[in-house]
Parts: sequence; structure tokens; C-alpha cells
Amino acid sequence: MQFSIKRLLGLESVQKRSGLVAPSDWLVNSLNNVFGYQTKSGQAVNPRTAMSIASVHACIRVIADGIAGLSLKLYREGANGKEQVFSNYATVLINEPNPYQTKYDFTVFMVGALALRGNAYAFINRDANYLGTSLHPISPDYVTPVLADGQLFYKISAKGYPSVIPATDMLHFKGLCLDNPLIGVSPITLHAETLGIDLAAISGNAGVYKNGVLKFLLTSEQQIKPEQAAPLKQSLDDVIDGASRSTVLPNGIKMERLSLSPDEAKYLETRKFDAEEIARIFGVPASMIGAKDGIKSSVEQEYQDFYARTLMSYAINIEQELARKLLTEADKASHYFKFNFNSLLRASANDRADYYNKGIRGGWLNRNEARDLEDANPFTGGDEYLIESNLIPASKIDAYMDAKIEQLMSTADKNNNPTGTNNQTVN
Repeated sequence: MQFSIKRLLGLESVQKRSGLVAPSDWLVNSLNNVFGYQTKSGQAVNPRTAMSIASVHACIRVIADGIAGLSLKLYREGANGKEQVFSNYATVLINEPNPYQTKYDFTVFMVGALALRGNAYAFINRDANYLGTSLHPISPDYVTPVLADGQLFYKISAKGYPSVIPATDMLHFKGLCLDNPLIGVSPITLHAETLGIDLAAISGNAGVYKNGVLKFLLTSEQQIKPEQAAPLKQSLDDVIDGASRSTVLPNGIKMERLSLSPDEAKYLETRKFDAEEIARIFGVPASMIGAKDGIKSSVEQEYQDFYARTLMSYAINIEQELARKLLTEADKASHYFKFNFNSLLRASANDRADYYNKGIRGGWLNRNEARDLEDANPFTGGDEYLIESNLIPASKIDAYMDAKIEQLMSTADKNNNPTGTNNQTVN
């Protein structure tokens, strides 16, 4: 739906108003965010209730921490190839987004909102030269993207921000879009029924423990007087609570169990299945959130798939939006942001050593580059690339081959004497 700019800015009167009979989309979304999406399981699902599910919380944390732990750098393509840019307004802005958040905190907040809500917003505060000076995150609850005469704007209902922000002044990381390309769809909304089942299982399991694991019904063919029922009930409660080891039922009294144990109610099996299903929703290996055990080789492959698919898609999404909104038109032609996935190797010394060894032996990584990744100082001669043949510098391979050829030619007139006298000249 499109709006005129005057209407968007509140300069044009609008006769149509939202009502309870035909509420607008923003009103429906606001109510759903507060009260939750009502599911068939009877549970209201919204971002807050969803995050109370351990599997959802674990998936969001793994994704947000994974992206925040990567090194984000600004590069420039020049005549001599790619080079990192250190002194630039954009790098300063990324490293210090605002006075109240570190780079890590800002990234975790934004990626967490993106993974959970499908959208993440940050207002770009600019100076007189139109260069970004700070980034201020805004909850998706307070932001509504709208089109006005073919231009994108964001209506803000949060205090402390402009009521209308043009798209050029808003970072908007969005996830999967369905019927509306302006806004991403929240996984919580798409999979509310799945999450509702898990919430119902949690509620039911908690109710069992709150009200007692076992419940019994005492029946009799004869009428039980109140003065008889009270001590009988107390006697049975004492046994269930552990205050007494045994009780005696009068003749004709039958006891039936009413409640199910957590094992009989299949709460554990239901929650285990739901945990694996939630991991699939967010693209996180079930073994990474403790929902499934596996052999080491399969787990390592799952982790590699997680890095290459899930985290890579988030990284590309963020890189492109940062370049589009934070770089000037002149810098866009040669500058770009890029996450360094080698940062994931920092947790394992063996993985780093194997990575460096393969790179140096393969000739695509020199020793000083490897030392730089380890924050070690370079050394003279370490910039040369080595090759596998005796690991000599690539610049000396021609001299090495000439020497080998000369050696072979000098021994061409020699042979091995079976009698044991070697290198005897043949006449």
C-alpha cells in the first residue's frame, strides 16, 4: 500500500480510521506483539514467550554470538589488489556505534532481533557532511516501513526519534520476505503453532510438579461421611508426601490414580522433538544447542554447514546493508565490508595450526600473513610465498630447477657398477 508524502508526514487529512471492526495491520501487529499469537494449543506466542523456550533462546544466542564474534573489516580494491582500510569514517562508526554499546553489544542486539523478529533497525545519526556519527537500535515494535510516492520511509512511534525517517537514514536488516518486500517475516509468526506446542508441554509439565506428581480418587459403594473422608484423605496425602510409610483403607474403599507422570505424559519426548524442530527453524545444528548427540565427524560437518549457510547468509545481509547506507557514493565504487570467518578458528589451536600449515604449503598464505592472524610481529623474508617442493621461496624455483637439471646432466655419463664400484666412467 502506498501513501503520499503529505499523508505520511501528517500534512494531509485522512478520513479513514482504524476501528475494531476493521483494524489496520499496524494495530493487529501491535496487539499480537503484546498479547501473542493465539495458537490451537491454547498458548499465546510472541517474542518474549518464545524466548522462554530454552531451544529458541539457545538458537538466537548461537547465531547472534556467532556473528558478533566475527571480525568485520572495511576493504578497498586498488591497483595493487585488496587492502584493508583503517582510517575511515565508516570503520570508526562500526567500531564505536554509539555511547552506550560496544561493537559486540550492538551486533548481538541487531542480529538477535533479526533472527527472532525477522527485522532489525538502527537509526543513523549524521553530521553536517552527511557522514554517519552514531547508530541507535530501535525495537521492531516501534517501526513501520511505508512507501510514499515510490520512496521508502520508516514511521517511528518510539520516543526520542523522529516520527518519520527516510530509508537512507535507517539500517534495516530483514530476513525472509513473503508477501511484503519491505518487511521480513518473523520465524515466531511463521512457526507459532510449533512453538505453542512446546509452550503447552512446558506448562503441562510444570503443572504436574506444582500440583503433585500423583493424584488419586477414593471411591466407595457406600456413602462416606465428611468426618470419615477428612482423616482418610489426610492419611493418603501423608503417604504421597512422604510423611508416612503406609496407610489403611477401610473395607469397600477403592483407589484410582488420576494424573499422569511426566514420563507417561510424554513431555520429555515431546520437548526433545520440539527442540530438534526449533533448531531446524533457525538453521542451527541440533547438537549445537544440546538437542542431539552425534559422532565427532558428523558434528564437525554440521558445524561447517552452519558456518557456510546460516552464518554466511546473515553476514552477507549485514555487509550489503552497511555498504549501502554507511558509505558515500564515491566510496561505494571501491570500498566494501566483509566479515572474516577465520575468526571462528580462534577457539581451536589445532584448527588454526592446520589452517596455516595448509595455506603455507599450498602457496596461498605466507608466514607473515599467518603471524598477523595470530597478532605476532612479522620477520624479514616472511612475505615470500613457499611451495611444496622442499618449501623453498617461490622466487627461487627457477634457480632450483636449473640446478637440478645441471646436476642430472653432469651425471648422465655415470652408471652404477654391480660389483659395488659406483660412478665409474664408461669408455
